[in-house]
Amino acid sequence: MKKLFAGASLSVILLAACAPAPATEAAPAAEAATATAPAPVAITVPAGEYASDPNHSSVGFKLQHLGLSLYALQFKTFDATVTFDPANIAASKVSATIKAADILSGYPGDYVANHAGTKFNSWEDDLANSTNFLDAGQFPTITFVSTSVEPAGERTAKVTGDLTLKGVTKAVTLDVTFAGETASHPFSKAPAIGFSATGTFKRSDFGLDYLLPSIVGDEVKVDIEGDFIQKTAG
Repeated sequence: MKKLFAGASLSVILLAACAPAPATEAAPAAEAATATAPAPVAITVPAGEYASDPNHSSVGFKLQHLGLSLYALQFKTFDATVTFDPANIAASKVSATIKAADILSGYPGDYVANHAGTKFNSWEDDLANSTNFLDAGQFPTITFVSTSVEPAGERTAKVTGDLTLKGVTKAVTLDVTFAGETASHPFSKAPAIGFSATGTFKRSDFGLDYLLPSIVGDEVKVDIEGDFIQKTAG
């Protein structure tokens, strides 16, 4: 990540050189800030397009349930691509597509018996296909396309993009952490990188207001983990 922050560091130095000299009493604070600045981290994988490894990646949502705890949902089918240049992280691009119907809810009980009159076979079926929830028949995918990537620390960045859910598109920002890299993945033999990402959005912004506010909360916590392997020609 050394190359990533070299440009930013140079800009800071040039700005400091052109700025008026600070008051004497401010110097110790400036020196302290400089002393505690994080050291840049070198990322040595080559620039290119990296695709998520579906067997070692996850996308989950968490929502408040009855004001008691966070209820977790996980999507089984998705793909994501990162166009990544370690020399210019801000130029990176991220896109992802999630299959809305392919969801895990972790409901082990007899859903039909516990929900008299339901037309759905399971909680997953209800969440995926009810017009109260994801309505996957009409809106089969959930997508995210980045609009900006802003380096935020020695291993972090803020990725802002357009989230499209149930036909509504809103800006969402993810806090992304660079988790690791390898020049040669042990199975694919290609360069690979790893990321973790978290963020939040309000489901009511996307027309998902069923059972608000007392049964299921409005804030959705997003939790993403992913191994990404460089795409190869052919």
